[in-house]
Amino acid sequence: MNNSAWDKILLLGAAVVVIGLSGFFVASSLGFGETFKMEVAVPNNELPPTDEGTAEIAREFVVSENAWKTPTKGMAPKPVPLFVSIPIVESRGELIDMLDPSAPKLREPVTNAWLIDNGLDFLNSAVLQQDPDGDGFTSLEEWAAKTDPVDLSSHPPYADKLVMHSRQKQEYKLRFAARPDPERFQIMRLPSVRWPQRDNFYLRVGETSEDEQFRLDSFEEKRAMNNVGIEADATELTITYLPKNEKHVITRDEEYGVPTYFAELEFLLAPGNKFFVKEGDTFPVVQDPETKYRVTKVNEDSVVITYQTGVESEQTVEIRKK
Repeated sequence: MNNSAWDKILLLGAAVVVIGLSGFFVASSLGFGETFKMEVAVPNNELPPTDEGTAEIAREFVVSENAWKTPTKGMAPKPVPLFVSIPIVESRGELIDMLDPSAPKLREPVTNAWLIDNGLDFLNSAVLQQDPDGDGFTSLEEWAAKTDPVDLSSHPPYADKLVMHSRQKQEYKLRFAARPDPERFQIMRLPSVRWPQRDNFYLRVGETSEDEQFRLDSFEEKRAMNNVGIEADATELTITYLPKNEKHVITRDEEYGVPTYFAELEFLLAPGNKFFVKEGDTFPVVQDPETKYRVTKVNEDSVVITYQTGVESEQTVEIRKK
């Protein structure tokens, strides 16, 4: 038998198999609905007897009070609230339990509890240099002043943001020029850098100069030999230099300079705005208009400032030269 005969026989057999399978699938599909036909359910309203023991256990569980007992965990036993994990931080190879009051401080010098209570990002190494409430003071400065680092209205004194750059010296120059009558005295203010214009004050004892810098307190009539050997009027006047409440004595026809110091200051919350304040004078701080600031003493390396807000007690601070 040649090859073409075998091919016909194989093809015929495959056709018979395909026809047989087709008939099987057709027959199966005709009975598909009967295969999934659901039987009619018969209602049964009978309930099984109650398990009284199980029911009693359930009832007692519902009516009884089930209080949450806070567990204690951590390196040192402490209560841990429900759903709150204990923050553990590794620092320099040491595990620090942030809830343990006896644990080492993560960010010296502040306590771990202070960082957590104020919601600060203690994982940030620069957390103490940050200003979360935007009041111009760092968290470290707020810690030192015992103020709230996340409350804009709570901050250290604005005086802490004042710095001294230099001290400048000038003189308030006076000359007792004449005595127009027995009750009045002519005192001249001589030109200087701070007061460039000459002025004349005619004062009686107890009166204050028009520039409000000094008060005439008393006088003592004297006579002395002048530089050419002639006896002349050497009457002395005692004045109070009001900015510093200092007593000074000036003599007839002699120039007298009251030393006056100025502090060169800068307010760090308005950087670059340097200004001079004369010893004894007041000055404003824009961010703190309700407080009265005064320079009371200008030293070579520091300045003493007082400040008072409303009826609060007056505070004094010494600011070192920057």
